[in-house]
Amino acid sequence: MDILPDKNTFIKLAASSTRVPVCGQEKIRDLDLSKVFQELFLQSKNSFLFESAMGPEETARYSLMGGGYSKTIEIKGQRASLFHEDKLISEWDQPGPALDLLNFEKTVLSVDYLPHFWGGWVGLIGYEAGAWFESLPVKNSPENNLPDFLFMEVERLFLYDHVTEDFKFILSPNKDGAGSSYDELTSEIKQVWKNIYRILHDIEERQKSVIVSQPLAPLPSNGLKSNLSEADYSERVEKAKSYIQEGDIYQANLAQRFETGFMGNSFELYSRLRKVNPSPFSGYLNFQNFSLVSSSPERLVKVHEHNIETRPIAGTRPRGQEDDEDQALSKELLLNPKERAEHLMLVDLERNDLGRICKAGSVFVTDFMFLEKYSHVSHIVSNIKGDLKQGVCVYDILKSVFPGGTITGCPKIRCMEIISELEPVMRGPYSGSFGYIGFGQYMDLNIIIRSIVVCDEIASFHVGAGIVADSDPKKEYQETMDKAAAMIQALSNQ
Repeated sequence: MDILPDKNTFIKLAASSTRVPVCGQEKIRDLDLSKVFQELFLQSKNSFLFESAMGPEETARYSLMGGGYSKTIEIKGQRASLFHEDKLISEWDQPGPALDLLNFEKTVLSVDYLPHFWGGWVGLIGYEAGAWFESLPVKNSPENNLPDFLFMEVERLFLYDHVTEDFKFILSPNKDGAGSSYDELTSEIKQVWKNIYRILHDIEERQKSVIVSQPLAPLPSNGLKSNLSEADYSERVEKAKSYIQEGDIYQANLAQRFETGFMGNSFELYSRLRKVNPSPFSGYLNFQNFSLVSSSPERLVKVHEHNIETRPIAGTRPRGQEDDEDQALSKELLLNPKERAEHLMLVDLERNDLGRICKAGSVFVTDFMFLEKYSHVSHIVSNIKGDLKQGVCVYDILKSVFPGGTITGCPKIRCMEIISELEPVMRGPYSGSFGYIGFGQYMDLNIIIRSIVVCDEIASFHVGAGIVADSDPKKEYQETMDKAAAMIQALSNQ
């Protein structure tokens, strides 16, 4: 096990930086981070596992985990609260001061030995948080225990690099805090790695003893129902089309919500969904009152120092049963005029969103309209990058890009007003984001789709489709069902 940096480098960095991360790392081939998570954090509240289960290197290189964090920021509506060890430390009657706590720390230097997220804030933002940035109508939530925003401060985490196969334990406390000297940090790293070696050995021995893999038993659930029938959904599609014909909008995303009684283990549900539908932005978040189980394929925004990018997905077809059928469906998707026009419109929207916070002339499309295939559906994807203006903060970034245009429509604000009118309930986490915001200038937030919320013995999820002028209500409804297939399979184990 190697420790980075050495003591002399740490002292030099600490002279001008308030946080200097220290890392203990070792190469471990084909590590299944979820198994280590179960050993370390399965019973911990305020825990997370972000796994890159499938996708290209730019989206699926790193997996992260941690748990047992004591400091959290929670926002419900306009009320913001800061907690430490479940005690209320500060409270505000608007989100702004709480969001300021998540700003990249100006007194922190980047380090070349950890060229990725090494500490900061981890959590989720619900869709309705968009009302903080624009004047928008808000409904009452069917899930009253769910906050609009919940992040935990992460000064210790594990990271696995799927390219180099380095497994890392990283510490990044403020240098003025207790236990932050180099000797104290390296001593903690050595103790943690003793435990890691034991866990890895136990996992390996258990794998050797397994002869036949037994089929998973169905998770205990109680019927699956939607808040909209096919007729109800079709009626809302026609209403959205009337807004398009009247010139209010060009396209809108409309969702329906499924729910079922659920008495099972939320991490087991995550494991099933991850197996059914591996995705580059898979994740499990476990808080005091709820869990989020996700296999999202879509990135909302990534910041790496002064560079920013977004990766819109728009255009969907189900996967074929045979190769010939699958190839035909993929070709039809990429050549379909409706899908291409819709995708191009959303790429332009995202370019405009980035343009608000990027240097003039720096925003460009790096990848345009390529195909990504997942277990149940294929998507059209593009990638857009830009260079951030000086002085841009976390609030500025969220105001510009949140929520993602691919799950609202275009123009975004009017679409969100129409969504509020046509959808019967709040979206909650669905079409919001989860991920991390670093102490250093690192951020990676996904779009919460293909995701299940477990709260108060209810498992629920939303699925939506993009509605345009010539949408066929039956086909749009079927698209939502195609997108629901992975969650339904995970819940039913069929």
